[in-house]
Amino acid sequence: MNYEIKLFSKFNEELKKNWMILEKNSHHTCFNSLVWVQNYLSSYRDKKNLIELKIFVLFYKNEPVCIFPFEIIKKYKIKILQWACDLNSDYNAPVQKKNFSFQKEVFEEIWNKIVKMIPEVDIIYLKKQINYFENEDNPFINFLKNSEEGSIYQILLPKEWQSYTNKILKKKFYLDLMRTKRLIKKQGKVEFIIAKNSQEKRDFLDILINQKKESLVKGNNESFSEKDLNFYKNFEKYEYKHYNTQVSAIKLNGEFIAMHWGIVNQNYYYYLIPSMKEENFKKFSPGKLLLSLLIRWSISKRIKIFDFGLGEELYKSKWSNKKKNIYNYIKLKNLKGIFFYIILKIRQSIKKKKSFN
Repeated sequence: MNYEIKLFSKFNEELKKNWMILEKNSHHTCFNSLVWVQNYLSSYRDKKNLIELKIFVLFYKNEPVCIFPFEIIKKYKIKILQWACDLNSDYNAPVQKKNFSFQKEVFEEIWNKIVKMIPEVDIIYLKKQINYFENEDNPFINFLKNSEEGSIYQILLPKEWQSYTNKILKKKFYLDLMRTKRLIKKQGKVEFIIAKNSQEKRDFLDILINQKKESLVKGNNESFSEKDLNFYKNFEKYEYKHYNTQVSAIKLNGEFIAMHWGIVNQNYYYYLIPSMKEENFKKFSPGKLLLSLLIRWSISKRIKIFDFGLGEELYKSKWSNKKKNIYNYIKLKNLKGIFFYIILKIRQSIKKKKSFN
């Protein structure tokens, strides 16, 4: 084979250079970009949370063609190999050069070599895996035995807003959307705004996260931490990112009543963190209006896919015309790994039962 595999356990100039070269001409999501991984490490790694990186760069004829960004975490003294940034990523895949594909035998040989280079783990657990695009396969899904984990919703955007409302949205849902718009407009001056620069984005994020915190606390859910806030704010300090962050909002009489933080990358709009001011505004569904405006904005910018990210919430299906599966791959390396997997399946079963009750 004309392949070479290099393992990096920390970021250095060689790794950054190869990653940046590959990103310019690759299939990747915002979640496995160089900036996302670096930002994750700088935001969450500390003395209490040591993240052990295992980033493999595959070269073909001395050219980087694929990056497999992994990390090793510890749970109950069990070492688990997973995709880097799994905690903060909606889904995972390698970074792979466009028009480059693996033959089954080649990928299996490369993967076996990678596994031998990290013999100390108890489990290989690659979650939330997704294919890239319609004609490009993620080799981890294509050539390894996976189990279906769930789905994500997307919109294949038409060229015009009218085509979207006529052909994709159901008539009853669209009429309800127009009713929402009229109700909000009756309350006063309504503005749709997008943060213009990095400082505005940071300022908007402060408001968005506070809204999100209030909503999560009321729902007895785990709230955003200071590290979470810094994670999203810190994106603005990176100059070489190959995507744009966006913070948008609806203001009613000068007050922020619905907000969203998302990313535009490779003709994709990633709908990631919506928030809404609770109090007396919830009954007007301002989040629904903001979402419609973001879809309309995406169509105007000739974006091809509006991606709702992880989660199968019912509201996402009402806006979408496409559903894609996501997959898990798991390899149990020893008895410790088997024991952990049994406990994991029991907990998942209990959680599933509770969600139905």
